[in-house]
Amino acid sequence: MSLEPPIEALVFDLGGVIVPHDNGVLHRRLVSRCTAPDPTGRLRAAVHDARYGNGALPVSALHQRLVDEVGYDADWPSFVQDWCCHLGLDEDMLAYVEDLATRHRVMIFSNTNQEHWDHAIAASGGRLGRIEAYLSHEIGDLKPAVSSYLTVAAKAGVTPARSLFLDDRLDNVEGARRAGFQAEVFTDQASLAALLRATGIT
Repeated sequence: MSLEPPIEALVFDLGGVIVPHDNGVLHRRLVSRCTAPDPTGRLRAAVHDARYGNGALPVSALHQRLVDEVGYDADWPSFVQDWCCHLGLDEDMLAYVEDLATRHRVMIFSNTNQEHWDHAIAASGGRLGRIEAYLSHEIGDLKPAVSSYLTVAAKAGVTPARSLFLDDRLDNVEGARRAGFQAEVFTDQASLAALLRATGIT
C-alpha cells in the first residue's frame, strides 16, 4: 500500500508496538496460581473474553471468575501484578513516538483495560499518559471492528483517509483500512522510520 500524504494524524497501537508483551508468560503465571485440575482451557477462555477489553465487565470480575472457576488462589493486588507480568516497554520506540509528536498529531488506539493501561503509564514514568489515547475499554468497542475505528475518528475529529494507523496485527490493519484509514503493519521502528521518510511524512 502506498501512503498518500498529507497525513493529519499518526495512530499507533500500544501492545506489540510500544509495549512488548508475551501472552504465554501471562498464561503460565496465572495457571501456576490455580488449584483446579487442568485449568488451561478454561483460563484462556476467561482471559480472552472480549467483555474485559470493551469495558462491559471490569477486570475485577475476571479475578473473581478465575477464583470461582479454576481456583485462582491470590488476592486482588497479587492478581493485578500477575495480570501485568507479561508487559514490557520499548523505550526507544516510545522516544521515537514522542519525537514524532513534536511535529505531528500522534494518538494511541489500543485494545486494553484500565489495569494494563495504568501499568504501562507507570512503567513509562507517566510519559504514555501524555499521549492522546483512545482505549477500547473507554470507547466500548474493540479492534478490528470497523465501528471502533470510526468511533475513534469521530472522537478525535480526524479524517480516516488522512490518518495513518499502525498495528502489529494484520487483522487490525485490515479493519482500519475497511474503516477508510491508511494503515500499515508495524514490524519494527527502523522499517517504520524508513516508510515515513520515503513518503515524505517525516
